[in-house]
Amino acid sequence: MRETSAAARTAAIAVAVGLHYGYFGAAMAGAQLFLTPALGLTVGEQGSLFAVPVIGMLVGVLLANRLVTTAGRRATLLAAALVAAVLGALSPLVADLLWLDATRLLIGLASGVTTVVVPVYIAEAAPTAVRGRIAVLYQVATVGGIVAAFLVAYALADAGLWRVMIGLSAPLSAVSAALLSRAPETARGLAARAEAAQARAGAAQARPGRPGGAVAELFAPRYRALTRFVIVLGALIQLTGVSAVSNFSPRIFEGMGYRGTVALLVLPAVVQTSGLLAALASSATVERLGRRATLLTGTAVMAAGHALLVLAFLTDRGGGVLGLAGLLVFTVGFNAGLGSLLWIYASEGYTDRLRSAGATALLLPNLAANFLLAQFFLGALAAFGGAATFALLLGVTVAAWIFLHRQTPETRGRTLDEIHAYWQGGRRWPTDHPAVPVAPTSQRSAR
Repeated sequence: MRETSAAARTAAIAVAVGLHYGYFGAAMAGAQLFLTPALGLTVGEQGSLFAVPVIGMLVGVLLANRLVTTAGRRATLLAAALVAAVLGALSPLVADLLWLDATRLLIGLASGVTTVVVPVYIAEAAPTAVRGRIAVLYQVATVGGIVAAFLVAYALADAGLWRVMIGLSAPLSAVSAALLSRAPETARGLAARAEAAQARAGAAQARPGRPGGAVAELFAPRYRALTRFVIVLGALIQLTGVSAVSNFSPRIFEGMGYRGTVALLVLPAVVQTSGLLAALASSATVERLGRRATLLTGTAVMAAGHALLVLAFLTDRGGGVLGLAGLLVFTVGFNAGLGSLLWIYASEGYTDRLRSAGATALLLPNLAANFLLAQFFLGALAAFGGAATFALLLGVTVAAWIFLHRQTPETRGRTLDEIHAYWQGGRRWPTDHPAVPVAPTSQRSAR
C-alpha cells in the first residue's frame, strides 16, 4: 500500500511538471505567428524568443546542484514551480520583445533547475518496479503539454490572443506547486543533504562538498565512464534536431508549402499527438522490452523520419503528405525512445550525493546544442534549404544510433546499487545479483 501511494504521488508530480514544461516550450511556437507581425520581429529576433529561455536553463542547470544539496529535492522543485507560475502570468502583460525575453529568461532558469531535479526526484521516490515507467510518463506529459499548446493556439488564432497562449503556462505550474507542497522529501535526498552539510562544515578537505568538488568527482576514475556517456548522450539528443522540429514546426510546414492556421497549428498538434501516443506505448512496454532495445528502435525510426523529410524537400518543394509523414515518423521515434529515456541513465547511474550533479552533466551539452538550434535553425532553413538542413540532422541521428548501440547498457530490473556497481566497476554487472525479470518470458541483457 505504501509503495502504491508513493508511485501515485510521484507519477502525479511527474505529470504536472511535464505538462508545464511542454506547454511553456511550445506555446511560443504558435504565439510567434502573431507576435512576428505585431512587433515587427526579424528572423534573429524570432529565434531569441526560443534561445533566451535556453540561456536561462543553462544558468538554472548550473545552480541546480547547489540548490538541491542545500534545500533538498522537494523544496527546490517547489520554489522553481512558484517562480514559473508568477513569471508565467507576468510575461504576456507587456507587448515588448525585451520584456518577453527577460521574463522568459527567468522562467527558463526555473525550468533548468526543474529539469535537473525532477529525474532525481523520480529515481529516488518511485518504487523500483515502476521507476522506468514513471520516468517515461514524465515525457508523456511533456508531449501532452506541447500538443495542448498547439491546440490552444489554434483555438485562439482568429482573435490573435497570443497573450493568453503564453499566459496559460502559469496555472499549469501552479498545479505543480500545489502537489509539491504536500509531497515529502525523499529518504535518499535527506541523506544526501545531510552528507553535503557535513562536507560544507569541513569534515575533510577532499570531500566533494567543496566548490567544484562534485564536478571534479564526476570526472574521477570512479565515474568517468558514466560521465562521458551522459555528456555525449545529452549533446546527441538535441543535435538530432528534436527541439527545432518542436519549436519551429509551423515554420517547417510553411517551408514545405502549407498555408493557413489549420496547417500551421493543427498539423503540428497532430504530429505531437503521434509522439504522445508513442510515449504512452513506450511507457507500457519499456519494462518488458528493456531500455536498450527501446532506445535503438526509436533512434532508427528517427533516422527514417529525417530521410523522408530530405525527400520531401527535394520533391515539389516538400509539399504533400511526404513531409508530414517525415515529421510524424521522426516525432514517434524520438518520443518512443530517446525522449522517453533521456533522463533515466544519469538519474540511475550516479549515487545519491552526485545524482543532481550527474543530471547537470547531461543537461549542459544538451542545452548548449538546444541554444544553437533555437537561434540558428530558421536561418539555416532559409539559407541552405530544407533538404540540406535535414540531411545534416540525418547524419547526426545515424551517429547517435551507432553511439547508443556501442555504449548503452540494459538497466531494466536492476536496483540503483547494482547500476552504480556497473558503472564504477568497469562497465561490468555484479555477478552475484542478476537482474530481476519483469515478465517470465523476458530475457535479460548483460550488456
